[in-house]
Amino acid sequence: MFCQELAAQLARDVLPALEGSRAKLLTVGIGTPERAREFCSHVGFPAEALYADPENAAYDALQLQKGVVDTFFTPDTPFAILRRLQADGAADLVAATSRWKPWLPPKADQGLQQGGAFVFEGERLLFQHRDPSTGAHADLNTLLRVALEA
Repeated sequence: MFCQELAAQLARDVLPALEGSRAKLLTVGIGTPERAREFCSHVGFPAEALYADPENAAYDALQLQKGVVDTFFTPDTPFAILRRLQADGAADLVAATSRWKPWLPPKADQGLQQGGAFVFEGERLLFQHRDPSTGAHADLNTLLRVALEA
């Protein structure tokens, strides 16, 4: 459900802010191309901005967190939820929860995969955030600021 929440926020808040700039949003999700299309349709995310990574190649290359501890047993997730609650009652998370559909990834351990956010200018890395646990995403305002200043 956290991925669904983030995709909805990116579509609503980030994509419009990037219009007319040189910056382009590209996202990578675990799963097959068919599942990516279904996901985009389900959450209202543009399919041309989501690439499927059934083999976990991008996640592995970026050395993103994966494992039972990072997924379930760190304080980062409850603190991330608390920040959402304090900000707006976790409205986007509640909305994502109400439409959440479970699915099985191509590889069993991909269910324990954490994400991240990166801003590149060509090959130069300008910003990086590796989610420490489930739902502990990068601050989208910071991400946008860096992307638009590049």
